[in-house]
Amino acid sequence: MTVPDEARQSPGATASPPPRVLAVLPQIIPSTVLTVVKPLVALHRAGRIRADITLESTVSRAQLERAEVIVFCRNREPEYAHVLTMARALGRPTIYEIDDDLFEPPQDYSRESRYATAARRDQLQRYVAAATLVRVYSDALQARVLPLNPRVVRVDGPVDWSLVPPLPPRRDPRLVKIVYPTSRIHDDPLSGIFARDVQQALRNHAGRIALHCWGHLPAELRGQPAVVFHAFQPDYDRFFREFASAGFDIGLAPLTDDVFHRAKSNNKYREYAAARIAGVYSDVEVYSCVADGRTGLLVSNREGSWLRALSRLIEDEALRARIQEQAYLDAREHYGLEKTQEVWLRHLREVIAAGRAAAAGRVPGAAAAGLGAERTTDKLIRAAARGLYLIKAIKRHGAQATVNRIRRTWKDRRLLLGIKWQMLRSSPRRGAGP
Repeated sequence: MTVPDEARQSPGATASPPPRVLAVLPQIIPSTVLTVVKPLVALHRAGRIRADITLESTVSRAQLERAEVIVFCRNREPEYAHVLTMARALGRPTIYEIDDDLFEPPQDYSRESRYATAARRDQLQRYVAAATLVRVYSDALQARVLPLNPRVVRVDGPVDWSLVPPLPPRRDPRLVKIVYPTSRIHDDPLSGIFARDVQQALRNHAGRIALHCWGHLPAELRGQPAVVFHAFQPDYDRFFREFASAGFDIGLAPLTDDVFHRAKSNNKYREYAAARIAGVYSDVEVYSCVADGRTGLLVSNREGSWLRALSRLIEDEALRARIQEQAYLDAREHYGLEKTQEVWLRHLREVIAAGRAAAAGRVPGAAAAGLGAERTTDKLIRAAARGLYLIKAIKRHGAQATVNRIRRTWKDRRLLLGIKWQMLRSSPRRGAGP
């Protein structure tokens, strides 16, 4: 990492005010909540930063002007290109957070193929290239970003331990509960990797096991009596609190071994380990954190391997219990939210220092030339643009898909209000310096 660390204070120095940090998010989804919202809100409530969380669809110029550093996460919509343009014109340093390879995703990754268009890919590249620092969660994604921006660093994802019960959940000794959580529908690996193995396990151990599918129920498993479906829960805290308390014994984590999926984070391992679940994972780079036989089981993506691993854990209760406990202890050591907060704070300080150094070499006012004239008309322009965008969206995707997108936007705004309420409930403690 080449961003200078110039913001560390000497022991006797006067404490400077906490830095103002603005996170501009495209959606309130588990990725943005866990990697950005939670650590920034925790730092805000501790008085170490002054955080503001908003959506790219609602961010104002005043918010951008107040910020000392702006954080983007998975932003790539050309419709909101003006947000990045304005941030750069104001001379604000930026951090870009990305946990998926959205440059060349599979064609069926989204029903609308939203990420596959050249315009979205180009906008994503602008965000990455303009960032003072890019944060990624895998070596593969770091290598993908490096040609666009040398200031890229690999980080580890956190676990919010406040959502995890302090004691192991109660388990039914007569029934082994297997869980498969996924919100992916169109690239669901169950269809191609291990569907027949899971179905065979259900037959071989009928009456002894139950399979819980959380977020999506694969077509191959619909109508089977031993399969339980849990609807997708957009509120991550509610989901993980219930997930970690449910007493699942075994977790399934299949992953395709291709360029796109190698760029993913090890989120499944962190969640299974924290919830004391013995995980079965595809033997791919993403799960290199798993110690085979100790903190989980690694299996090839060949038919038969998943059946053998599942049968081993179902039949060997002692092995299952050892993996559950050892994975939990490993996650406790490596994936604390507190550690994530400290890494975030260091990166924020470094980026702010780099921004100040860059500002010292600019002609005062030159970067923001022309912004004043836009201030009186930008609201009308934005309103007109939204109306035009709505018409284009209906023509391109149809009325129903456009309505669904509007519903998602309102859902995001409702979730954002919940986040802001969290921040207000516990105001930053005075005197807790950065």
